[in-house]
Amino acid sequence: MPELVSHHVYILHSRNYRETSLLADIFSEEEGRYSLIVRGAKGKKSKYQGQIQPFSPLLVTSYGKGELKTSGTLDFPRRPWRLKGENLLIGMYVNELLYRLLGKFDQLPALYADYENLLAELEKDVFEIIRLREFELSLLANLGYGITFDFDVRTGDGIRPQKKYRFVAEEGFHSLDREEQSGNSISGENLLAIVNGDHLPDVGRVLKQVVRESLQSLLGAKPLKSRSLFEGRD
Repeated sequence: MPELVSHHVYILHSRNYRETSLLADIFSEEEGRYSLIVRGAKGKKSKYQGQIQPFSPLLVTSYGKGELKTSGTLDFPRRPWRLKGENLLIGMYVNELLYRLLGKFDQLPALYADYENLLAELEKDVFEIIRLREFELSLLANLGYGITFDFDVRTGDGIRPQKKYRFVAEEGFHSLDREEQSGNSISGENLLAIVNGDHLPDVGRVLKQVVRESLQSLLGAKPLKSRSLFEGRD
């Protein structure tokens, strides 16, 4: 008998596999992202019918030594997170980010905890978009692309409130001379507000700009399918 290992997981993406199974990409607390054949997941006689869905916490036993594992038993330790409307679209966007950017078997338990915390926020009737930005920043940091908002990579100096800066993905913030400034310039005042947790009017816009540029650098030319569903709402 193969050794069965239990993992706490969420399904990020799935597709049909043969007659009664699913081939799922999952995010695991213990092992990171990997692919799993979920046996007996579909069909009229399946005891799991309608239960194996995104945002539903699962406890899965699996076996297999390669990149593709096979499920043993499935348990449902808690109820699914109930995401609705725009919050559901944001959850789909986050799942696609994880599916696209996480490497196989990269163990990221802190990111898993941040993901569950985000789902709890998305379940609320009023969702603060800053929580999505915080998760995106956590994802970047866990991938090794953390953003430092209080350091000028061009000069080595700390950010100065009166200066303007340009963000360069995978590098950081470059101070700008007056003739280099443009509509995409970012004020040092806003960067320091992010560091200090102050809510200046433009902080949300700056965070969105910086996070998007960083993620796009990692995603490459292939666009996110979920992005088109709520473009302009966040």
